[in-house]
Amino acid sequence: MEQPPSADTLVPLLGDGSAVSRRTVKEALLTLGDGAIPALRHAADGPDALLRARARQILIELRRRRGLQQLRELLVDPDASLEAGLLAIDEVLGAADPALDVAGQLDAWAAATRDRLDERASAEAAGAALRQVLAVEAGLRGAANDFHNSLHVSLTRAVEDRRGLPLTLCAVYALVGRRAGMEIALLPFPAHVLLMVRGESSQQVLDPYSGGAPLDEAACLARLRQLGVAPSSHWFEPAPDAEMLTRQLRNLAAAMRRHGRNRDAVEIMALLEHA
Repeated sequence: MEQPPSADTLVPLLGDGSAVSRRTVKEALLTLGDGAIPALRHAADGPDALLRARARQILIELRRRRGLQQLRELLVDPDASLEAGLLAIDEVLGAADPALDVAGQLDAWAAATRDRLDERASAEAAGAALRQVLAVEAGLRGAANDFHNSLHVSLTRAVEDRRGLPLTLCAVYALVGRRAGMEIALLPFPAHVLLMVRGESSQQVLDPYSGGAPLDEAACLARLRQLGVAPSSHWFEPAPDAEMLTRQLRNLAAAMRRHGRNRDAVEIMALLEHA
């Protein structure tokens, strides 16, 4: 039985002048999936400008498909990891950057946070350490400009640009804090997710979107009143990562709609409907 062409054979054919031929080659490479990535990466870094551009387009599409498949699997897992889900979203968005070691940066921030903590740190001390490292030193802040840009959903872009949506920044704080050994939860406040840090005998609520500002109970209840939402213990109960991943996908779909990307938004909502 004749073997299908390899990626190494197919990729140079992307430079063919025939549009029909290029479409055939593209479909064959997409069918090969991850097996085509090394050859495509080689071409994407090569000297031929046309081949570079076409190889990069296919790499983006392969990552998008891989991200969608990862999200399908995560959305049916009640113990899904928020970090894994956010990185899969980045694949779909084309925001993943192989040159940026996201996990490594989170590890570095966690080490800097841990250096500021005693073994039995209070919630207030833990919150202050997170705020010093992430807000003061790293400069993480809420995305004030173009708030509804879909890239503000991206974990990779938040790490790189130090800006993001409330949930995105809460995720950064949580991932760093957990790496540093803290007990941290995301609180499902309406419209604006918050963070809870637990210590030996206390807990503290932070707003990473506002530079990690600490919020007491009165301030949290005032936020609910401003939104016309009845106070409830539910808002102070930790949300599972799987719930936060679902919420972030809804954020993404809403941002896409606002920018006229209705087809992409429908694709994201279809993931949630079939989960």
